Amino acid sequence: MTRLRYLVGLATLVGAALAGWWLIDLLRADGHEGLYTLRLEFRDVRGLRAGADVKHRGVPVGSVRRIELREDGERAVVDAVLEPAAARLVRYGSKFWIVTPRFLGLAQGATGLDTLIRDAYVSFLTPPDAGPDLPSGSQVIGTERPPPGADVSLAPIERGDLVMTLLVPENHDLVPGSRVMFRGIETGELRDVRLADDGSHVQLELRIRRAYRHTVTDRSMFWVARPRLSGALLTGLALQDAAALLSPFIAYHTEPGAGVPVPDGHRVAAQPERPDIRMNAVPATALVPTPPATRPPEDGIRVVRVFYQAVERDFWSPDDEVAREGSGLLLEDSDGRSVVLTTRSTCDGTFFVRDAFGARPDIERESVRVALPEGQVLQATRAWTAPDGVDLAVLVLQDPPPSLAGTDPARLHFGAEAIEGESSVRAVDAQAQALPPAALAAASADLDAYRGACVVAGDRVVGLLGQPSGTGREAVVVPLSRVPEALRPKR
Repeated sequence: MTRLRYLVGLATLVGAALAGWWLIDLLRADGHEGLYTLRLEFRDVRGLRAGADVKHRGVPVGSVRRIELREDGERAVVDAVLEPAAARLVRYGSKFWIVTPRFLGLAQGATGLDTLIRDAYVSFLTPPDAGPDLPSGSQVIGTERPPPGADVSLAPIERGDLVMTLLVPENHDLVPGSRVMFRGIETGELRDVRLADDGSHVQLELRIRRAYRHTVTDRSMFWVARPRLSGALLTGLALQDAAALLSPFIAYHTEPGAGVPVPDGHRVAAQPERPDIRMNAVPATALVPTPPATRPPEDGIRVVRVFYQAVERDFWSPDDEVAREGSGLLLEDSDGRSVVLTTRSTCDGTFFVRDAFGARPDIERESVRVALPEGQVLQATRAWTAPDGVDLAVLVLQDPPPSLAGTDPARLHFGAEAIEGESSVRAVDAQAQALPPAALAAASADLDAYRGACVVAGDRVVGLLGQPSGTGREAVVVPLSRVPEALRPKR
């Protein structure tokens, strides 16, 4: 009996010891077993407390478990735990920092204002080019201030937006999220700031929203807007770019009608100073309401804008710049390439330019660009022109989007015979403006406005609006039957 009591007591003691060890281990685990842990080191925790949030893009994904000094007292160590789903967000190269109110001066304003009424917290950001995942328990050195652009939430780039590069001598405190302004209207923002590889200048990546993409041409002037006082005491002082008092921004100016739209990836150098620009009065034509299109856009018919630039070489006089604009029909040829069917009078200087003696000109430095209805601008090459002086040409688009759709082949009529509905013939250009049948029949179309427009009979395209010769001003219908079989879409 004594031995039995001894064994029961010993078992009870061992059980109590095991239970105590389990309880101590449970308390040490602090409920974080199975979670992702990190040890972050900072020079100063800036009022951070245990229990504070760990956030990624403003969303809580973990918490601070413990804060203590490193053994040498040089740094503070923050033990943080993250939810398992957030572990994939942490990689080699992730940046961690403590969010507290920071005033960065008039140029950049203040950040972390949400911590004025809440506790400080830890935030982190993982750049797209970060390295491999970090295992649980990794030790990371935190940064003392947020990385550039970390406090800015940039809207995603959408289809049709213009993404371009502006080269500036120095940054002037611009940061991602800084505004891009045109005539006082915010048209986009600065997406990225980086120093050139050779250190000679700074490269700024800009996004211009699709609705304002037409305001940027190859003649646009860009500059970094900073407050500038001009004038004299006697004649009066004027403060230019006053909106930049709190933060600098990027401004640009484009003379109405100057230049052609630019494609994605366009690069331009900024003016070293604000150019001397005189804003003209509102044009009288703006007082007249713009009439709506006489017809809605044609379903299944894809009409695009075509921009042509070249230089005419002259021996006896300075070289002349050649520029022309028109419309074209977007389709897929028999090989599945995205092409634009247009007129030679839109895209071929040798067709419509004549020198002083009436001879064919010497045309160089040709550039053809095509503006899609979605807003994108693509480079194009002239791949075919019709023989015998016919006003017809085919352009091949360079690097078209994989999802680019052409005109429905069922809407195209390549035959020479008449089709039903020909009495309702009309011409539709790239801006969905329709030329009335009466004006088309009288051949009194304004070629500068409707050159290359699609001529539609019933519900099918039968031709393009062109001119009888290179120098002729009378409008004629160039039938699609002149397009070679090899360039027509497959049915």
